[in-house]
Amino acid sequence: MSADDATASLRQAVAPIDERLQGFDWYPIAKKEFADTIRSRALVILAVVFAVLFVVPPIIALYTDFGSAQSISAVLIAGRLRIMSVVVPIAAIALGYAAISGERESGSMKLLLSLPYDRLDVVIGKFVGRSAVLLVPLLGALVLQYAVVIPELAGADANVQAESLLAFFALTMLLGVVFVGAAVGISAGTSTTRRSLAVVGGLWIYFFALWNSAARGTGSLLREYTDVESLTTIKAELAVKLLNPTQAYQTLVQSLSGNAEHAARAQMFGGLRSQVVAQELQGSVPFYLSDGAAVAVLLFWMLVPLYLGYQVFERSDM
Repeated sequence: MSADDATASLRQAVAPIDERLQGFDWYPIAKKEFADTIRSRALVILAVVFAVLFVVPPIIALYTDFGSAQSISAVLIAGRLRIMSVVVPIAAIALGYAAISGERESGSMKLLLSLPYDRLDVVIGKFVGRSAVLLVPLLGALVLQYAVVIPELAGADANVQAESLLAFFALTMLLGVVFVGAAVGISAGTSTTRRSLAVVGGLWIYFFALWNSAARGTGSLLREYTDVESLTTIKAELAVKLLNPTQAYQTLVQSLSGNAEHAARAQMFGGLRSQVVAQELQGSVPFYLSDGAAVAVLLFWMLVPLYLGYQVFERSDM
């Protein structure tokens, strides 16, 4: 099959979906965002980056003397968590921070709003379009990794199961959409790309480098100035940690990859302390430390910035 035939088949396959989405006012904006990104080759760059990150490590693990099936498990999930928590948000921020503020700077936003679109259509369309740009190459890389790894793992009777990989894939895509939402929301609420990049970039740096210090500080304050028991201090520190979307993502992946909820939460501490915390939790966690709470944190960081950014955008002058 030629490239033209493949393209025609793909268009035919998505035509029913495209036809259904035409009824939404924001859809033409989302569609244009996706098409513009393809022309800028950003999609190709992301595809290459994600393919290298997802496919090369398991190939090395499977076809070299890197290690056993157990070490492959670490490479595929545990070994990828930290990297995905950095790379996916950075890619999402790069795609989203100038989505609206960039057009306000260039003046093209006035032209867009002169068409039959309101500002909510713009925010939703930009969010959906930029999310699609991130998800298409990410999904492609994940599917390729799945195709490469699953037959070998099945033959080796490895600990990684298809369900664990699928959970990892789904949560990684959700993490990307969360940061696209945060970036587009902040872009809607700021008038220049410099400001939007400063805000969303600073937020990510705080998530990555400083959030754990705030969590440790919370625990230290409780231990120093209150008489609460050790378990209460641990739960408070975990609650602060869980409010970080990257940590919510990591602990959800660990939980859905075969670890019990309390063990997955305990791993947020790392090192020997995680074992102590797991024993302190005694096999259960309160609702605010559950998997559902972690999902709620991710949705919060996606939806709230979009809502607040839209509210500011709606009231601002062009």
